[in-house]
Amino acid sequence: MNRPACTLIVALGIGWALPLRAQDPPVVRPDTMPIADTIPFEPPSPRGAFLRALAVPGWGHLHIESYTRGAVYFSLQSASWFMLVKTLRRLDEVKDRNGQLTALARDSLAAAMAADTMLARVLQDPAAYEAALLTYPGLRDTRSLVNARRQQRQDWITYTLFFTFAAAVDAYVSAHLKDFPAEVIAEPGSSGGLTLGVQVPVGTKH
Repeated sequence: MNRPACTLIVALGIGWALPLRAQDPPVVRPDTMPIADTIPFEPPSPRGAFLRALAVPGWGHLHIESYTRGAVYFSLQSASWFMLVKTLRRLDEVKDRNGQLTALARDSLAAAMAADTMLARVLQDPAAYEAALLTYPGLRDTRSLVNARRQQRQDWITYTLFFTFAAAVDAYVSAHLKDFPAEVIAEPGSSGGLTLGVQVPVGTKH
């Protein structure tokens, strides 16, 4: 092969190599690669909202971003817990007072029975002995107050459980209907129970 032929072949090789080289994709360093600025949205879990509402007042509604309803239930639950704790403390105080007066009444009856054998025979009957105890000043009123405080404790336990369960159910339902165009209303009734309602927007908003 002569020299001009070799030169032509080399030139053709270069001509074919340059276009192929130009078509190679550019090299991008890992530290310069773009990062997606969006994160896939995951709707709130109804079960998670339910459990959160049971654990902490208002947490379930905070989880589903229902702040107004969460504030309402937080207020109701906090108030019921406050009254329950307050009633328990008052019950303990009046029970201590009842115990002190009962001990004084027993000592008084024991002294009277020791001095009067006829009275001792009469007070051997448990019913008569209990009736004699209640004649001690202040003991009857204190025992009545103990019973009243116990009833108040039962009432506030019921209210606290009701508001807690109502908040959990409302958070669960609201999480299920998060993307529903209507607004579901679930509020505690004034005389107990749960009031449910639905508000559906009508027409278009300009």
